[in-house]
Amino acid sequence: MNEKQAIERATAEAFLSVYNSEFEASYEVVEYSDAPDVFCKDKSGRKLNLEITLTEDREGDIPALLGRSEARSFETQKARLKAVEDGEASPLELADCLPGNVSDMILQRIQAKLSKDYGPDTALIIRDTSRVPWDWEWVVPDLRSSLDLSRNPFDRGIWIYSRMRECIFRID
Repeated sequence: MNEKQAIERATAEAFLSVYNSEFEASYEVVEYSDAPDVFCKDKSGRKLNLEITLTEDREGDIPALLGRSEARSFETQKARLKAVEDGEASPLELADCLPGNVSDMILQRIQAKLSKDYGPDTALIIRDTSRVPWDWEWVVPDLRSSLDLSRNPFDRGIWIYSRMRECIFRID
């Protein structure tokens, strides 16, 4: 199992744990694939397929979390702070804001997924990778109104899984 599959597996299992608990369901992973990423079934044989993507507060956060980039390193952050102190950068360049750049990033990820077809019984799961325990419930109405869901291939919903808060939020 490669790194991408391991992340998808962990995301699917964590999402299903919360989903099953909240909706008194019994879905389990039965197979891993490419599109959608994960096939699940419950005890009655009902299907739930999961297409998984990840959030980033800023472009490059995922490679940084995986140790492939210095984008969020102490040294990089220190250099950015120095640039602000020297008047070479705006303090806003250092800040992440849920109803700002963070929501913009998640909308980009969702829009890219909406243009594809994953078949019936599929949900889009967006795993929050931020180190900040964002309260997604606060921005879900804005996310909904910002999306064109006239062509939505995710008949089982678009969900955000917050690993820090161990909860899920449905967007559509």
